[in-house]
Amino acid sequence: MMATSGPIPTAPAGATFRSENPARPSDVVGAFASATSADVRTAIDIAVDAQRIWAARPAPDRATVIGGIAHALARELHELANLITREEGKPVGASESEVRKSVEQFHFASQLAYLVEGSTYPSESDGVLAYTLRVPLGISVAITPWNFPVSLPARKIAPALATGNAVLFKPSPATAATADLLVELCREAGLPPNLLQVVHGTDADAMAALLGDERVGAITFTGSDSVGETVRSLAHPHARLQAELGGHNGVFIAADADLRLAAKEVAAGAFSLTGQACTAPGRALVERTVFDAFCSLLADEVTRTLAGPGTVRGVTCGPVATSHQHQRLTALRSSALGSGRLLGEGTLSEGCDPDGYWVAPAALTDLPDDHDLVTQEVFGPLLAVVPVESSTEAIELLNASRHGLVSAVHTTDLGLAHRFASSVQCGVVKINQRTTGNGVAPPFGGWKASRLGTLPEGGQQAIQFFTDTKSVYLQY
Repeated sequence: MMATSGPIPTAPAGATFRSENPARPSDVVGAFASATSADVRTAIDIAVDAQRIWAARPAPDRATVIGGIAHALARELHELANLITREEGKPVGASESEVRKSVEQFHFASQLAYLVEGSTYPSESDGVLAYTLRVPLGISVAITPWNFPVSLPARKIAPALATGNAVLFKPSPATAATADLLVELCREAGLPPNLLQVVHGTDADAMAALLGDERVGAITFTGSDSVGETVRSLAHPHARLQAELGGHNGVFIAADADLRLAAKEVAAGAFSLTGQACTAPGRALVERTVFDAFCSLLADEVTRTLAGPGTVRGVTCGPVATSHQHQRLTALRSSALGSGRLLGEGTLSEGCDPDGYWVAPAALTDLPDDHDLVTQEVFGPLLAVVPVESSTEAIELLNASRHGLVSAVHTTDLGLAHRFASSVQCGVVKINQRTTGNGVAPPFGGWKASRLGTLPEGGQQAIQFFTDTKSVYLQY
C-alpha cells in the first residue's frame, strides 16, 4: 500500500500540522498537534491502567459497548461520510459504503468477544486438569493510512478491543479529522476514554517511543513497504507484528470470459476509488485472441468515468489524496503516455478547482515491459493493459511479482477458475469480480512482500493475533 511513504521526519515539540481538502487544497479541514515522545509515554501509562479494568470486564459487557459503537457509526453515517469525502476525496457514495463496512466490522467484533475460548487437554497425571486460557496482549498500536480512514482502523481497533486490549491509534496526518471523529463516536458509545487514544503526527522520536515500548504487545500496520520496514526496525522485539503492505495486483481476462462484465469490473476496480486501494488492479492481462475486443469495451468504460469533487453528482473518481500522490502520479501518467498507446481516459467535471489534486483516469497499452506502470504498484487511476498468450503466461507474470496481495480471473470455465485460484501466489483471489472489496469474516492479507507477520487481518483469527495462550495445570 502506498498510502504512507518516505522517511519519518522529526518535528519540534509542540509542532502542528493541517489536513486539507484534496479537491480544494485551500479548504483546511483542521489543525492538529503532533505528539511528542513524552506525549506517547503518557498515553501508554494511561492505557496500561485502562486496559486492566477493561480486560476484567465480562465479555458480554465488552460486546455491548462494541456493538454500541457500530450503532453510533450507523447513526452518524452521513456526517462521517461527508468528512471522509472532504478530507480524503473519494465520492460520497464510496464514503458511505466505507462507513457501512465499518459498522459491520464493529458488529462482527462484538461477537468475537464471546469467542475468546480455551481448551481442555488429556492429563498425564491423576487428579490434574490441564486447560488453556486466552488472555489479551495488553496494549495494541494501530497505524493506518489515509485511503480508508474509517474501515481500516475499524478492522484493527474493533477486534483489539473485543479481546480485552487497549489501543493507541496512529492515523495518517492526511485524515486526522476523520480519525478524531471516529474516536469521539467510540467514546460517546460508552468506550472508556483512556482505552482508545489517538497519537497524531509523524515525529520520529514519538514513533520510536510508541513502537519500542516494552509494554506494547501488538503492532498492526497498514501502509507502504518502506514505512513497514521502518515499523519493523523500531518495534520492540517482544511485540507481535502484523503489517499489510503493497500490492502489485493483476487481472487475467481469458478468451472465454464475459468481456463486457470483465471490462466493467476491471474499470471499477481501477478507477472507482481513484485507484487508491491496495487491492486496485494496476494491470490487466488479456488473452490475445480477445485483446482488441476487450480493449474496445474497456475504453468505453474509462471514457464514461467522471473525475471531480466527491460531492458532485455522477463523479465516480475523486482527486488523489495528497500533493505527493499528485506529483508522483502526474509524472507516471506523462511517462506512460509518452511510452505507450492511450486506450481511453476519463474526463474532469466542470468547475474543478485548478489547484485540486486531479489525475484523469487512463488505460494504456503497448508499454515497454519494464515501464513502472507495468512493473510497480500504481496506487492511482492508471491501468496498463497487456496481451498474453495463455493462462499459463498470465499466472507466470503475476507470480513473478515480489508482492502477492490480490489477483483476479475472468472466465466461464470453472476448471480454469480453480486452476488459477490454486496456482496464483497471493492471499486473495477474485473470480469474475473486481479486485477491490472484501468481507469482514474471511481473512484479509497478502503473501510474499505484501505482508509482515504470520497472521492476516479480519475474521476469527484476529483472536489469535490479539491474545496469547496460557496453559494451566490444576491439581484437584
